[in-house]
Amino acid sequence: MLTIEMIRKYSIRFISAASLLFFIVSCNNSVYYEDIKHINNSKWSSKDTLFFHFTITDTIQPYDFGVSVRNTTSYDYQNLYLFITATYPGGNWSRDTAECILAASDGKWYGKGMGKIKDSQFEFRKGVRFRKSGNYTIAVNQAMRQETLDGISDVGIRIMKASPPSR
Repeated sequence: MLTIEMIRKYSIRFISAASLLFFIVSCNNSVYYEDIKHINNSKWSSKDTLFFHFTITDTIQPYDFGVSVRNTTSYDYQNLYLFITATYPGGNWSRDTAECILAASDGKWYGKGMGKIKDSQFEFRKGVRFRKSGNYTIAVNQAMRQETLDGISDVGIRIMKASPPSR
């Protein structure tokens, strides 16, 4: 039999959980696209390309691009260089290089997480406007000097609707 104290306790937990869920959902309403690709056995070859596909319909809206990296503490480097290639409707493309700083020079990991897994978020580009509506592809490759990296388990792309610049 439930007592009044138990009902009150569970009600407070339910309201707290519902409020937290509402807060999380309302804070993420500007996410336009997000996807994370898993890297098998946390071993990423420079020949293994991660593909992200999305469609743009609004060419006036500015977007902010971010990169997510999940690494293990067995990763041997402080940073991770990425080749990021964007393919546009019509087949044109552009390539850029991004550096993701994962750890301080003393070896302390910047990413969040407990134990051996660290999650990091990096801003890549701000205020990007797409010239054409249509299907886009982002291809991501590791660009380190080592052929296969051990300790990178997931890489993702996040596209957020940016606030238009104030005039």
